Amino acid sequence: MKNVVVTGATGNIGSRVALTLAARQAAGQGGGVIGFVRDPLKAAPLAAAGVTLRQGAFEDDASLRAAFEGADTVVLITAGSTLAEQARAGIEAARAAGVRKIVRVSSLKASVDGPTDATRQDGRVEAWIRERGLAHVILRGHCFMQNILKNVGSIRDEGKIYFGTGDGKIGMIDVRDIADAAVAAVESEAWDGQTLELTGPEAIDFHAVAAAVGRELGRDVTFVPVPPVAAGDTARRFGVDAWTATVLTEYCAAYAAGWGDFTTGEVERLSGHAPRSIADFAREVLVPAVRGG
Repeated sequence: MKNVVVTGATGNIGSRVALTLAARQAAGQGGGVIGFVRDPLKAAPLAAAGVTLRQGAFEDDASLRAAFEGADTVVLITAGSTLAEQARAGIEAARAAGVRKIVRVSSLKASVDGPTDATRQDGRVEAWIRERGLAHVILRGHCFMQNILKNVGSIRDEGKIYFGTGDGKIGMIDVRDIADAAVAAVESEAWDGQTLELTGPEAIDFHAVAAAVGRELGRDVTFVPVPPVAAGDTARRFGVDAWTATVLTEYCAAYAAGWGDFTTGEVERLSGHAPRSIADFAREVLVPAVRGG
């Protein structure tokens, strides 16, 4: 059976990938699952579910090689201001360890001339993966529905959602669907060599998001558009680092201009199920968070 390493295994996407693969392993449907983590204590729920933990950091080449040793596939997830250099280190370690395949979780419409630094960094990463000649699947995730969770307090206290995308429509996606697509890419060779844009079922603006949340809560929720720069400035006041705040501003400006106004059918093609709608996300994730506070 094939061993799979998941980097970023304690994150929103990586944890679901690791837990799903571990459940498959427990049912006799897959090989070993290894979580590459910085902090084993934070990853304790993964270990309890049967994920083997290997501690390390992308800055530590020896820890990467040790984590990847004996693996067939690496689900490569990186984030933050050095996401490209982290990924480059992971790609080189995978080659050195004899890894056959990389499933890369990338960003929407990744390109070296994209509108955000994250987009541009992921564009470089994708080029490196292709140049190295490894089997690969590249999954580009649209705007995460989970980003709306930053508005839990304002929804609860004011009945308002603040965001910097204006009237722009966005094919936003639940990260659970990105994880499900990644699991499918691990388990099948049908997608090898492909670059796939993952979206939700419809492109919607935040007025529609607010309406969906309001229907589930049973009270009015309204969207208050703010300038993209104000969205970044607010994030900084809440402790977000400068790079992330800048990228948020860049994404908001791009989405407001219509950059994210599209959908695809790739989630259903990979996972076998339709992507979750904003109504699903509101009912299953967002509204319970609002009521739980």
